[in-house]
Amino acid sequence: MQQRVPFLATLLVLVPVVSAVVTLRPVSTIYLPYSYNEGEGLYGIDEGASEQTGYDSTNKIAYSGGNNYIHITDWSDVTIPTILDRMTIDFTCNDIETCGDFVGFVLEGPTKVDTGTLQIYSLYDKAAGNWSKLHEIPIGSKPDMLHFSHDCLTILVANKGIAKENADMTELINPEGTISIIRLSSDGSSYNSTLRNFTEFNDRADDYVARGVRYSYRGQLDGVNHTFSQNLEPEYITYNYDDTKAFVALLKNNAITVIDLTTDEVEDIYPLGEKSWNNLDLDASDKDDGIVFRRSNIFSFYQPDGIKYFEVDGVGYIITTNEGGSLDYELGEEEWGEAQRGNDFTTGDFSSAFNTELIANVSDNDILGRLMFSKVDGLDATGKLEKLYFFGARGFSIFKASDITLVYDSGDEVEKMIAKFYPDVFNSDTKPDDAEVDKPDDFFDKRSDNQGPECESVEIGELDERRIIFVGVDRTAVILIYSLESGEVVPTFESVYRAGGRNDTFQNLLDNRNLGDLDPEDLKFIPASMSVTGVPMLMVTGTVSGTISLYEVYDDSFPTDGMTTEPTTTGGGDAIVLFSPIVCCISLLFQVLLQ
Repeated sequence: MQQRVPFLATLLVLVPVVSAVVTLRPVSTIYLPYSYNEGEGLYGIDEGASEQTGYDSTNKIAYSGGNNYIHITDWSDVTIPTILDRMTIDFTCNDIETCGDFVGFVLEGPTKVDTGTLQIYSLYDKAAGNWSKLHEIPIGSKPDMLHFSHDCLTILVANKGIAKENADMTELINPEGTISIIRLSSDGSSYNSTLRNFTEFNDRADDYVARGVRYSYRGQLDGVNHTFSQNLEPEYITYNYDDTKAFVALLKNNAITVIDLTTDEVEDIYPLGEKSWNNLDLDASDKDDGIVFRRSNIFSFYQPDGIKYFEVDGVGYIITTNEGGSLDYELGEEEWGEAQRGNDFTTGDFSSAFNTELIANVSDNDILGRLMFSKVDGLDATGKLEKLYFFGARGFSIFKASDITLVYDSGDEVEKMIAKFYPDVFNSDTKPDDAEVDKPDDFFDKRSDNQGPECESVEIGELDERRIIFVGVDRTAVILIYSLESGEVVPTFESVYRAGGRNDTFQNLLDNRNLGDLDPEDLKFIPASMSVTGVPMLMVTGTVSGTISLYEVYDDSFPTDGMTTEPTTTGGGDAIVLFSPIVCCISLLFQVLLQ
């Protein structure tokens, strides 16, 4: 049951914000139930209530997919969002988007290796309370993301095709990674579907590996040959402006593949290369008792999750958030993983030319001993380590779209900005072992030995004729904001924002509706022209917190009171209302009109 929160009660708690130029001003947050008991919502942390959200800015309605439900929420009064309806789903929804008259979402199959489906619905009829299915389309295995073209008539789905053991735990099943291409008729009444795989590249696997495309699993666990195409795992999609090309991130492979949408063929696979940390600062240990940055002659893979296309002076670029990740497989009682802690390597694992001081640092838990390195990359012809690679670039990058060459990387700035503004949750985690006991700041530094902050999502918007970049950072649950001046490709740091409490238990923060956006998996920019208030907004979906939050995007370079509010509720409602001068006036106007 939704409860309205008295608006004026939220004006009572004021705290200073980080001094910034462009930053976020909280408007409201709604918590989504992961399940229901006799109609009463059940709320939890990391329970799969929300994974992604599609927003219909015309009708001010959001559609959020999770493990058990599609929730439909009303944002026509941005200060008090409400749940309009919910639909039970049989399988996990990994992505959901709106475009024109359509809502599309992807569902996994009965198991992780079964084929999934693309569901296409009409927009929700708020007046009648109806939501009509148009199509249910078979796609590939483990669909991870869908993306509409600008005219809403082409839909691409990235199907990861991850490997999992069968039910009897006797066989490792490894479906092909694929791209589903669906073309809708002009009225959406019919469609045709093409499933594009990467088997044509198997004969050239050695060439692509030599260029830097990762092909890690060759059958080390089950003794069966697993092809190059079985190793390719499409995850995230973006289009160029005229919808002639799609760019698809292959995170585990450290590559981007390009689809020619004029022929629906795979154009090529582009490796992203390596990032050197020789002249960059890195905290690689969760056992060094603090934020300790060091420099080492080691390397990492970019491995992007979120990607977004944009243009500067007619030239296309792709921004990537470089989360990183490694493969881990189980078969019966046996396990195989491509990652290994530094201190698990022995002197005999390194080539004779390897730096002896670096070998010593790799065995030291305060330096590199805890960091997870690849045990399948950087090997010489005899299988000895020549170079050390770890997973993820701990930041974001910009590549030229025409040939996927690097033009910008954030270096070590992401970790340094979090260390500066939110040191108590530096490289922390959002998933408590015991929510009744654990607090966010208890996990300080716990992810330094893994992928660190884990930049996950990215969105681009416009503010005062400037391009604004938003980067969602999973593990510390912050959003970094950068800007690009007209004609510029190198972004400028603006601010970093984190919602929610940090020194109370996760359970208390949930009960008090003050979790923040734990794991900001999905970001949606709402331009001023489509915003209820006439102010540009950012909608953030927190997958671990089970939340959807709305923020004003505003320029703080103009005189303001420098104040905002900490989340607060009365009466245990599911919608949190927060202070903003513009939203305040509009909300009061709504209340007067409704009386």
